Amino acid sequence: MLVLTYHSISEAGGPTSIPPATFAMQMEALAEAGYSSARLASFVEWHASKKAGGGGNRRVLITFDDAFADFAGAAVPVLRRYGFSALVFVPTRQLGGVETWVGANQPPRRLMDWETVRSLAGEGFEFGGHSRTHPDLTRLDATTCESEVAGCAEDLAERLGAPVESFAAPYGRVSPSVVAMIARHYRAAFGTRLAIAQADRDRFDLPRIEMHYFRNRRHWAGLLDGRRGYLRARQGLRAIRSALGGGNG
Repeated sequence: MLVLTYHSISEAGGPTSIPPATFAMQMEALAEAGYSSARLASFVEWHASKKAGGGGNRRVLITFDDAFADFAGAAVPVLRRYGFSALVFVPTRQLGGVETWVGANQPPRRLMDWETVRSLAGEGFEFGGHSRTHPDLTRLDATTCESEVAGCAEDLAERLGAPVESFAAPYGRVSPSVVAMIARHYRAAFGTRLAIAQADRDRFDLPRIEMHYFRNRRHWAGLLDGRRGYLRARQGLRAIRSALGGGNG
């Protein structure tokens, strides 16, 4: 099943911002290709099937990291237009402020506040954990890491009145011990490895499709129709850059 990664829907610079017009094109192409959006429960059910198809065809889980304010202002109206849902990963102790973590945009982008998150949750949008303060979890001692991983779920559950069952590690950085900790507290967790999620793979470090790479409608429509050439090229570039010590290609 396709799992998509977004961050900011805005004209801000950098690879984690996608212009609103591009986002609208991507959602329109999804709808025209006959895709419907999955919720977390149906994604977990599909994953538990351990089958290559298993109901995952023409289904897509749309995720957003960081809970930027433009999710409410720019993304939600487009999602509503096409009847799509979304899962937003929230750094709970950052809400109501701006991004302050390592690698943040300059000028920093604003995050949603709790009132907005509660309102969107009431409309059916889903929220998952993204730590409390957006650190690199692999650099924390066990006690601090536990607070970041489990504590953000506690924060969200207290404010939203419902259990929190999904997580995405900041920067996608995990270790075996961090993955094991995440697995103790959540039903599923998502990383930054560029690939299509498979039902027979680890449910606590699931890959996603970074939508920064699919700003061209032809490339995006090709992936939706099952053509993997462009995706494989991007995966190859990422592997080369990783081997050279660079970032994601």
